[in-house]
Order: sequence, then C-alpha cells, then structure tokens
Amino acid sequence: MSKTISATVVGATGYTGSEALRLLFAHPNVGQVRATSDRLAGQPLRTSCPWLDTDLVLEAYDPLSASESDVVFLCQSNGVAMRLAPELIERTRVIDLSADFRLTDLDEWEAWYRMPHARPAACAEAVYGLPELGDRTRIAQARLVANPGCYVTASLLALVPLERAGLIHGTPIIDAKSGVSGAGRSKADTEYLLSELAGSLKAYGVVGHRHTPEIEQLLGRPVRFAPHLLPFPRGIHATIHFPIAPGTTDERLRAALKVFHGAHPFVRVCDPGYWPSTKEVLGTNSCRIACAVDERTQLATVVSVIDNLMKGAAGQAVQNMNLMFGFPETAGLPIHGVWP
Repeated sequence: MSKTISATVVGATGYTGSEALRLLFAHPNVGQVRATSDRLAGQPLRTSCPWLDTDLVLEAYDPLSASESDVVFLCQSNGVAMRLAPELIERTRVIDLSADFRLTDLDEWEAWYRMPHARPAACAEAVYGLPELGDRTRIAQARLVANPGCYVTASLLALVPLERAGLIHGTPIIDAKSGVSGAGRSKADTEYLLSELAGSLKAYGVVGHRHTPEIEQLLGRPVRFAPHLLPFPRGIHATIHFPIAPGTTDERLRAALKVFHGAHPFVRVCDPGYWPSTKEVLGTNSCRIACAVDERTQLATVVSVIDNLMKGAAGQAVQNMNLMFGFPETAGLPIHGVWP
C-alpha cells in the first residue's frame, strides 16, 4: 500500500474525466495527477469544474508528457482513443473509457459504430475491463484496458451469473433507463435542455443501439435492448425480463447471483422483496441487483442499478487501475451512498 503512482486524465473536463479526477485526487496510492484539455489548456481546472477543489492547471495533450505518467485515462468520444492509445502503450499503461476497444470483432465495430477501426492490432491486445466477469490476472497484466459501457455493466452483472447457471431460456429483454449525464457534458442538442426533459420520459436507439453487441459479446446470446432517457442527472436502472424453465424459483435465481457475486465487494444481491433505486448507489462504485419469478407467465425479472459515471465509467476505470497496479480492488472507491 506504500506504492504511489502518477496518472494523466485526457479529456479532463467532461463528466467521466472530471469524475476520474475526483477519485484520483482522493486515492491513497495516487500522487501526481495531470489533466488535459486542448480547448481549455492553460486554464485552472476549477474554472471548468468548480466542484473540484484543486489548483491544477489544464494542459494541452502531448503524448510524451502523458506517457511520463504510470497510467493514462482516455476520457474522450469514440474514435479518439484508437489514434492515441497505440503510441501510449509503448511507454505507459492506458485505460480507455470510450468504446474504441470493447468489441473483439472489428466487422461488428464498423457495422455498429459506422467508422473503420484505425488500429486493429491495438484492439486485439486490449483487455475488457469488467473485473467481476473477466480475468483479473489479464487485467492486472494489461497495457490497454477497455472500460465497459454503463448500460452494459448494469445488464451483464445481472445476466451473466444467470446465463452461466443455465437459468435463462430465451431472449432477455433489457428495458434500461439512464440519467442525462450518460449523454456527456458537451451535448448542445435542445433535447438535452431541462425545459425539454423535465416531466418527460423518452426511448431512444430502440433498434440498433451500440451497446447491444457489447452485451451479446459477453453474454453469448442475443438480447433485445431498449434504452430510455430520464430527467435526472445520473444513474442506470435496468429492468430485465427473460423466459425461464418450469419450476424455477426466486430462491434459485438469488442463489445463483449470490454464489457468483459472493466475493465481489461492489455487487450486492438484495433481500427478497426489495427493489433497489438508482439514488442508493449515487456516487458509489456499487451495483445492486434484485430478482423475482412470475410463475403465471414463466418469466423472470432482474433489476440492476448503478451510477453511470461511477461503476458505469470512472469508478470502474479506477477499479481496473487498482488491479493493474496491485492495489486493493476497493482502494479509493466509495461503496456507501449519500442520502437523502
């Protein structure tokens, strides 16, 4: 625990970048932190992110300066990391919070993201960073970690244990809802204005959302995924329905989830009859999961909630960093929520 590392956050003033900085500033094993923003270089970070109590000054991105850090967090939009990461990983370690390295099939990447992948070799090297479902040893040894999507994290933490236990007998239907911060901080479209969002609920990407192949890649079966936008700042709530075999009980579902997640410090399976809310995981790296069986329809329902900026982005990235550098997995990561 005495080891101290340095970190650079690229794209520091966006929601995921600033959240990563908030965690790194308080991390017991992180010393020097650098933050980049080409647009705002030279300005104090607190000018753009006044909730961060720091004198840090934003820098323009420079690959040589960034590679002086032990780890670089790439917190920019899709298509940027694939250009930056290959040069960086020759000198340092990288955690990418975009989707650039999440899909192993590059034909799938091009079909869903509608752009060619600029660095296929780096994509082949990337390790998928969902610690509860992946190989922690591979994450620990990786030069490049692909941080999962927020919807994907909530969905897979609930579904994969049940799939591996043989309890899913048909196509899961994922009805997922996100707070507005999931769209990023720089969105200027009128649909993200408070006056447009307040008092409303909207589905989007109902057919063909880009997180679909990422979920299917790890789950190993097709899913029906439909996301929705709600007028609150942060949180993911995934309500998932799927067919089950006759005789499947609540207890059997819950037991499978508990066995799978028993050693995972950030995942809690809720008590019978309790359904979690997004607010109880606000600001934490936690995931809460509940389940029930409807015997009348022979369908099971699983609910999974996370904070999209924490376990769905920056918190999970720091969790991966902890594994990469041999720190306790929970180091610097809140588990307990803030209430009310």
